[in-house]
Order: sequence, then C-alpha cells, then structure tokens
Amino acid sequence: MKITLKKIKIADIEIIQSELLKFIRNKVDNIHNCKDYEKYCNDIIVIDVLQSMFFIFRSKIESKKETSNIILTPTQSVILLYCCQWEREERTQEQRIVMQIISDIIHERLVNI
Repeated sequence: MKITLKKIKIADIEIIQSELLKFIRNKVDNIHNCKDYEKYCNDIIVIDVLQSMFFIFRSKIESKKETSNIILTPTQSVILLYCCQWEREERTQEQRIVMQIISDIIHERLVNI
C-alpha cells in the first residue's frame, strides 16, 4: 500500500526537505537526553525513516521538473505528518502554508486507507 502526493511543486518539495532536515536535527539533539527507552527507540526509527525520505526529496528536486509525484509508504506518510505538524516557531508564513497543505493531504489519505 502506497500513498501518493500528486503534482507537488519542486519549490514546495524544497521547503518540505528543509523542514525534514530541521526535524531530524531536533530528534537527534533530543535523543541524547531521552530517559524513556520506548521513546528513545521510537526516535531512532523516526530518524532512520526521515533520513531515507530526505534522499527521496533530494532526487525529486534534482530531477529539474516543475512538479513531481511523491510516493510514500504509510510509515513514511505518518512520520512526514509528524514533521508537518511539528510546532517550529521559526517557520516562515510560506513554510507554514506548505507544511499545512501537505499535512492536510496526508491526513486525508491516511484516513481513507
């Protein structure tokens, strides 16, 4: 089962990739202080999936197309949803809009599985 995000603008993919990288860094920074073993293990899984997704987005950006489809597994979709819904104060208005749009699309697709 796959979840497809259709006709996503490359500029938006660049924003998603940038936010994904910041989310990875946040998880990595916090993992060292984690006292809860289950949360620690979950964060390792999230970091691993996010790193693989980073390269998915990178290949889409390097394709030089104006738009691209992104095909994700349900696990990747849920983790990207976490990233989209992450409250990061430093996000610009444009970043917030893109992340909200992607969050809405993923949420709709996950509910319809």
